[in-house]
Amino acid sequence: MKISFKNGELNKDTIEAINNLISMDINASYAFKLTRIIKEISSIIESKQEMEKKILTKSAAKDESGELLVPKDEEGKEIEGTVSIENVEQYTKEMTELMEADNEIAFDKIKFDDLGIKTAKIKDLINLEFLFEID
Repeated sequence: MKISFKNGELNKDTIEAINNLISMDINASYAFKLTRIIKEISSIIESKQEMEKKILTKSAAKDESGELLVPKDEEGKEIEGTVSIENVEQYTKEMTELMEADNEIAFDKIKFDDLGIKTAKIKDLINLEFLFEID
């Protein structure tokens, strides 16, 4: 059984959950397998982030010199971490398509019990549900 997931499942909470899992004391054979799985997922995350950046840059409003326009608040101050989107409909369409894209990696899902972990955060397990075989 291959591990399948959508790009939209690879968000900051998923990355945090992966980092939490990495820091746990896991059975050695499964730690090795998990390391290989995480390397593949990390590569997919990097590609997804690059594509998000391309879509954003393509859709953003730019000034005469090609710099991204940053929206301003009521007081005329730039809103940090934001850009103005020129064509919101096109941006939304492309981002939705990107988030809905399926990924599949050639590893079997992991049985959680095989990891040998005594405790885990429910939030992390929900974010990593696609990695685990459900009995």
